[in-house]
Amino acid sequence: MIDSHCHIGIGAEADKGEALETVLKRAFSAGVEQMLTVACSYEDTADLKDMIKRPNIWGAFGIHPENAADFNEAKTLDVFRALPQLVAYGEIGLDYYYTPETKETQCLVFTRQLELAHQLNLPVIIHTRDAEEDTVRILTNAFHQGLLKSGGVLHCFTGSAQLAEVALNLGLYLSASGIITFKNAENLRQVFQFVPLSRLLIETDSPYLAPVPYRGKANEPAFVVETLKQLAYIKQIDREEMAFVTTQNFKNLFLKGKEK
Repeated sequence: MIDSHCHIGIGAEADKGEALETVLKRAFSAGVEQMLTVACSYEDTADLKDMIKRPNIWGAFGIHPENAADFNEAKTLDVFRALPQLVAYGEIGLDYYYTPETKETQCLVFTRQLELAHQLNLPVIIHTRDAEEDTVRILTNAFHQGLLKSGGVLHCFTGSAQLAEVALNLGLYLSASGIITFKNAENLRQVFQFVPLSRLLIETDSPYLAPVPYRGKANEPAFVVETLKQLAYIKQIDREEMAFVTTQNFKNLFLKGKEK
């Protein structure tokens, strides 16, 4: 299995030293062979640099929509020059939940980061929350401009069936998180019933959104097993096949020609 999106070892929530080693050992013992850890601000790039030195951990960087006001193109390009081993640009996107007054800035920064990802030939990791209309508009425009040729994923997907359909038509992947295990997530489970196996990823988004039966605890990569189980149940295939499929999808999207 691969945890396709986590924040292990990154930023203020990161476990350090022995605690980090313990979390990683639990992940590998649970069958998580690799993981992709994501930094979302310039302050987190030192942590990201340290984490991707590890043999089983890949890295991604992008300015999260909640940090859109901090976006600086030159600083962003400096990060990718300093860390050429990064496999994705993100997470980037739109989030109107807390700060709808920043919509204009978020849209501008999202659009520019899609352009930079294309310039860098990197797939994009997309965050969208309470912003489906603008997300569809910006991604559709980017697609028609040829900016999504390296592909991408709507991570921690919680959107509508309509958003899922648009994403699939644009050639994007959808990533299931622990949210699909929540009791009140039946509508989301129904959306994932219709997502082709070839477009599925699994993730934790740890330390957030721990799945059942770990709700209320800090999430960690080992818990991606619970998402895998639920997704296999939704798709009516065995867990081993789901693990194989999502691992291959991760490699197809992020690791073309790359080795650790």
